[in-house]
Amino acid sequence: MIKHISLDFWNTLMVSNKIFSKLRLDFLKKEFFQNISIEELSIQIETIGDESDTINMKEGISIPSEVMYQRLFSKFGLEITTTQAEKIYNDLEVLFLDNPPISIYDLDQLKRCLKNLRDNGYTSNISSNTAYIKGRTLRKVFKKYDLLDYFDFLIFSDEINSSKPSSKFFKELERECKNLNVSKNSILHIGDSFEADVKGAEAFKIKSKLINIDDKKLIQLLIGLEN
Repeated sequence: MIKHISLDFWNTLMVSNKIFSKLRLDFLKKEFFQNISIEELSIQIETIGDESDTINMKEGISIPSEVMYQRLFSKFGLEITTTQAEKIYNDLEVLFLDNPPISIYDLDQLKRCLKNLRDNGYTSNISSNTAYIKGRTLRKVFKKYDLLDYFDFLIFSDEINSSKPSSKFFKELERECKNLNVSKNSILHIGDSFEADVKGAEAFKIKSKLINIDDKKLIQLLIGLEN
């Protein structure tokens, strides 16, 4: 019997804000890459993101955001220290929080759905991999949208140095659920990635459900659990 709902974040609850993506490019070009085209800069940011995701998922680690920005600079023959990368991250965080991720669903409807689940005895959490955006920043997004109180805990890969689909990540989910007196066989993990969310959960003997961002079926799925 399902008693706990674990939700992925990116492309399950929210999508990235294109305005932030543009502002990040503008900031980096103006401050550091005046001689690099916006197009080339964009390609390298995406490439490093994809490369980092692949490594994180294959090795079960979580490459820090600062290292990703250091790799971006190295693509263009430049070097920055960890301290400099941290400063860049902090500057970009301001832009990110001014232009936060966009909810796939109506937020009021989502909150009502999560509240109904809680009223019916379910617990819930976020289980998300991170890349350029740290878990600490995503927590601020949840606070900004007044969503923190709807979840019992949040797991972000950078905070435990482990990414889905690794067993270490799902072991952390199991551990947190045990603190709520929820056993592993009562957890349902929901996400948009077959590799990270479905195969990762099921390899650890946790039930899973794959959803497609285009179908927008999460609310329907959660309402079905209420009944």
